[in-house]
Amino acid sequence: MKKKAMALLLTAAMAASVLTGCGSGDGGSGSQASGSQGGQEDSGTAEESKADGEEAGDDGAAADEGQEAGDDGEYYVDEDGNKYKKFDDVQLKMLICWNGGFKTAADQYNNDVAKAIRDKIGVTVEFEGINMSELEKLNMMFASGDMPDIINAPYWGGTDGATTVIRKAGNEGRLIDISGMVPNYPNIADAYDIGVISTKYLENDIEEEGGARYVLPTEVAGSKEDIALWCYGVFVRGDVPEALGVDVSTIKTSEQLMDFMKQARDYGFKDINGNDCIVATTYHDGWSYNDYAASFDAKKLTSYSKGEDGKVTHGNLSENWVNKNLFIWELVHEGILDKECFTQTDDRGKEKVGNGTALFSCAQYGITVDATKMTGLYDTHPEMRYIPVGPLDYSDGSARTQIESEGRSGSPVVFFPSTCANIDAALTWMDYLNSKEGTKLICYGFEGDTYEMNDQGQPRMNADLTKRYAENAEAVKEELRERGIMYMASRTYVAKKNNLWFGEPGPFEADALDPYVADYRKQRPAEILPGYAIDALAPGFEGYQEFSEWAFDGEKENEYKERAFFADTEEEARSILEDYQEYLRTNDGGKMQEFLDYMTEVSTSRDDIVY
Repeated sequence: MKKKAMALLLTAAMAASVLTGCGSGDGGSGSQASGSQGGQEDSGTAEESKADGEEAGDDGAAADEGQEAGDDGEYYVDEDGNKYKKFDDVQLKMLICWNGGFKTAADQYNNDVAKAIRDKIGVTVEFEGINMSELEKLNMMFASGDMPDIINAPYWGGTDGATTVIRKAGNEGRLIDISGMVPNYPNIADAYDIGVISTKYLENDIEEEGGARYVLPTEVAGSKEDIALWCYGVFVRGDVPEALGVDVSTIKTSEQLMDFMKQARDYGFKDINGNDCIVATTYHDGWSYNDYAASFDAKKLTSYSKGEDGKVTHGNLSENWVNKNLFIWELVHEGILDKECFTQTDDRGKEKVGNGTALFSCAQYGITVDATKMTGLYDTHPEMRYIPVGPLDYSDGSARTQIESEGRSGSPVVFFPSTCANIDAALTWMDYLNSKEGTKLICYGFEGDTYEMNDQGQPRMNADLTKRYAENAEAVKEELRERGIMYMASRTYVAKKNNLWFGEPGPFEADALDPYVADYRKQRPAEILPGYAIDALAPGFEGYQEFSEWAFDGEKENEYKERAFFADTEEEARSILEDYQEYLRTNDGGKMQEFLDYMTEVSTSRDDIVY
């Protein structure tokens, strides 16, 4: 187990280094670093930065003779007085390691936002996305040694496969230890002290033995209002319930959903081109098909549960896990769930939704709505606009919310391979993007051009863009994306404070958020469950690294599940699923039971454990 006292000490040190105004973007200092390369540790301090910033003129020039500066000896001072070292045209690569791709400007070096950032701090970062398993990509990358300078990837903590790969790379010295550097970048350091991060994250998912830190948590909510509402669920083409006489708000279980889908299957609906419909689909590689079986889920944070005997078990070993996947088998067997969805791309999934070919969709509501706007269905066939089903209740009958933990055990993270060309430039770039000025630039663009300031001193997209966004959000996003606007933030946010700073979660959301999506957000509000998520205790198990690589291998689990989904009979499907459970129980001499016994024992050491 990591030492809590050490985590608390480092947190306190960070808090001391963050100046009073940094959390709100008012005043404060910017980055002060040594210009070191690779994993060399920074020699500056936040206090030194403050002094330097106070002496700098409005032109951003370095203050005192002999002060360590960027390659050209200059600094940039932003509109709030934050100060950043200026580099001499440093170019870096960043991998966005999330299946489904990452859309960028065609010209990432010369777009308007990239040029503006380069003019200020002399750093340009170009992005690469993936359309494959995040775990597979990480394994391939570390095996080949072909690394970008910066990586954003899933790091959910506990038993997540990507987490173990990243941890292993850090322990092997293949990642830069940023523990001594982060306090010198106040906008970044802020993430450790606000929102849902807390000492629980520091204790269990960042800090390694000896105090090393290899990951920077991202997408941390700066306030409850800044918690992203992802709007997951099941959605149906709007004319379907009307034709069948079904009140979708009354559908609260997966079984009721199944009956509704069977009615839709048998009715003979056509898409906007007059072609036969498929009943239900989802997006890349079957992403989020579990939304159709959501009522099998208990209201909980983790994959673990505690039985009446007081023993901890894992959800993949339960009868409920088998039954939930048999439900998906039935959807496939009944000709309801699109067989192609387990291998198709996002674009193919969006095409099926956008043309109304799929009567049901799942995953995020915004994706579904945007798909219909791209094809024109949203405007030309308003009766076909997709609407939410349910939402489906939890297994105990309680209303579904979006659950967040009081102190996260994981989040998306940014980390830096030891081969990073310039860690100082990379962290300075991240620090600027997480300032109030930097966030405004990458989200809203340019005052008097793409946005105006309202009476409250908040940026709002101009009237023409707002009007067109309401009509076709994806087209406007693409237009802005070519200028570098509205794509960087999604994977570079450390502490998200849009509501705090700008009075809206993101551009257009105060004035042009789709009304369907806005209403659904009210149906699925964020709910914070107090307590300490049990999966954060898992890494303390002796030999956890090696154990987790097979016990929680998502690709292997999917291999078994998809074999089961395409089985000829329910008995065959059940046998395949139970074979996977037997594999978990017996592999490595029954190591799984040793692990669960450990989790049972260690969870009794605290009185705030949640499952």
